[in-house]
Amino acid sequence: MKIKFLIIAFLISFLLSAQPQLPSLMPYPKSVIAQDGKYRLNASFNASCVADAKDDILYSSVNRIFQGINRKTSLYFKQQYIKPGTDSKTTLKIKVAKKSEMYRGVDESYSLLVNADGILLEASNSIGAIRGLETLQQLLQKDNEGFYIPFVQINDEPRYSWRGLMIDVARHFIPIDVIKRNIDAMTTVKMNVLHLHLTDDEGFRIESKLFPKLTEKGSNGKYFTQDQIRDIVGYARLRGIMVVPEFDLPGHTRSWFAGYPEFASAPGPYEPGPRFSAPVNSNEPINIAAIMSAPTPTLDPTKEEVYAFMDKFFGEMATLFPAAYMHIGADENNGVAWKNNPAIVNFMKQKGIKDVHELQAYFVKRMYGIVKKHKKTMIGWEELNSPDLPKDVAVQKWIAEGGFMKSNGKPLDIAAKGNPVIISTGFYTDHFLPAYIHYQNQNLPATDHPNIWGGEAAQWTEIADAGNIELRIWPRTGAIAERLWSPANLNNIENMYDRLFSLSKQLDEQGLQHISNYERGLRRLSSGNEYYYLRNLTDVLAPVRVMKNLFGRLGNPTQLSNNSSPLVEGGDLIFPDSEVKRTFRKNVAKYLDKKDSETEVLIKKQLELWIANHNALMNAGMMHSGYANLEAHSKNLQKLSEAGLKALEKINAGQTFTTEEMTGIQQILKEARVPHGNAELDVVLEIESLIKQTLLPEPKMYPFL
Repeated sequence: MKIKFLIIAFLISFLLSAQPQLPSLMPYPKSVIAQDGKYRLNASFNASCVADAKDDILYSSVNRIFQGINRKTSLYFKQQYIKPGTDSKTTLKIKVAKKSEMYRGVDESYSLLVNADGILLEASNSIGAIRGLETLQQLLQKDNEGFYIPFVQINDEPRYSWRGLMIDVARHFIPIDVIKRNIDAMTTVKMNVLHLHLTDDEGFRIESKLFPKLTEKGSNGKYFTQDQIRDIVGYARLRGIMVVPEFDLPGHTRSWFAGYPEFASAPGPYEPGPRFSAPVNSNEPINIAAIMSAPTPTLDPTKEEVYAFMDKFFGEMATLFPAAYMHIGADENNGVAWKNNPAIVNFMKQKGIKDVHELQAYFVKRMYGIVKKHKKTMIGWEELNSPDLPKDVAVQKWIAEGGFMKSNGKPLDIAAKGNPVIISTGFYTDHFLPAYIHYQNQNLPATDHPNIWGGEAAQWTEIADAGNIELRIWPRTGAIAERLWSPANLNNIENMYDRLFSLSKQLDEQGLQHISNYERGLRRLSSGNEYYYLRNLTDVLAPVRVMKNLFGRLGNPTQLSNNSSPLVEGGDLIFPDSEVKRTFRKNVAKYLDKKDSETEVLIKKQLELWIANHNALMNAGMMHSGYANLEAHSKNLQKLSEAGLKALEKINAGQTFTTEEMTGIQQILKEARVPHGNAELDVVLEIESLIKQTLLPEPKMYPFL
């Protein structure tokens, strides 16, 4: 079996590399047959649909893509709008059997044929057609003669039915324009679920007309009105995406209690804010165990008034979200607030509830009845998993096996028990992991199971806000989207990166602001000066990985760590994955393998640029305080690059470094690995590979802390 798998993987890799005329499709389709030839576009390019005339989802998407191609090519198509009706003379023919809304399990397959006769897109319903239209848009290319679409035959369908992105709008409020840009990007990569984390300790972000104090007291004035929510839901609907709301309970509820303190397990008063306070002395180390065992604000599950309130609230919210799902959170409740309340302890004794885990299960069961009453399927984070959990409750996995926190069950075990599973473990974009780790996510079971619905990328916003969240999520989420759509045996890392960075440029052209976020941050750090030299440095930095970044900030004074603090340090504005770093690594790998002079020249030029860049940067007059912590990286990059140049000389001379020389180099490497300004130098491994004359493997995972 292993040999068979390797052969299949090799063939896929070979086919990808043997089709240079194909553009950078992401996610890559299930079946692609490239053919010789190009379909040229001109002003006469037009389209028609054989479809339900009332299919607003289809016609909205057709016109959106049609005008997107028109804008990109500047051909000024003669046809202005695609309307219902058949025209045998059109160059793009779209055939859709029936109208459909987006729901989990809907047929999202499509076929696309491009040849000398034109372009034919066929799908069984509107949603499949949307997926095919996005592929068509990615197929567009340009050469010296103009724009064209290569001759190709594609048959495609997703691996998983649930391919989501969770955006936390509670910690830092994320406004509607940013949400819409993310929806557009999700559509491009065929994701189909937007999961909005609407409530948490820091903020209650959705209007309730029944309970107005939820936002009056719990939002600091930043929330979505019900009309804005309808706008978001409608915007997503027309792009084949359903919106799933999350109202986090019974923990993560400080913002709920700001308006309704009577529902808390401990007396108030409350106001929205982080669960954990920074130490009084910022030099104190963070005590993780103390944080995890703190009596954080928690709902009182023993009060009937709580469930009457939730019944009305969830009923109101059910009218705003047509999707069949509601997420109740149910995560990170350590039960300490319950143990500290004598009335709750007495309730547990009376009911024969032996511990807080059983009390959590009691709460989940009560909430299940409420969600069910309002005709929704309940979802919760994995802490709600218990032996008696109803089989129609979906469990969202997020804790890794054998990691820092206790897992609540393996995905296949939960699925075998009968519960649907959504996997976010390994897909946390706020951990700043490079895309190749998400792409090789070992938490997705090797064996598919009907109860494994799929997965979600998760972007929490303790250290992300409206000014940088797009560069935190994209383009890496494209790799996650491909992992959830494309066949499992598509796993060529370098090919993935080539397509990912091509996707990044496409998303930028479509209006996503991830690149603009980055460049805006560089302008701010350079205090209005030219930022060329600064960018040469930040292009090869990455944010400190996993939880070191967040927990490191908990040790800062409150004014630097609360959710109104500006995110303006160097580590706040940089991409977790650098195209410059990936290109440099590719060149180092090729050179160490082939020792070719052309690649050596490329490496040498890059090292010389980094050496000269430090002095130029020091003379550029950077004044912003957020830049100061990056100066150490600039100096370390200079020293490291000098060692890299010496390594090239050694290789050309057939020599290696002496023991004495290596002692000094090891010190340079050690200093270069030290984080500064919540950022790490991201090319240390590649230059070390030159020094040791062998390509060193990238980490399969980074330490949690």
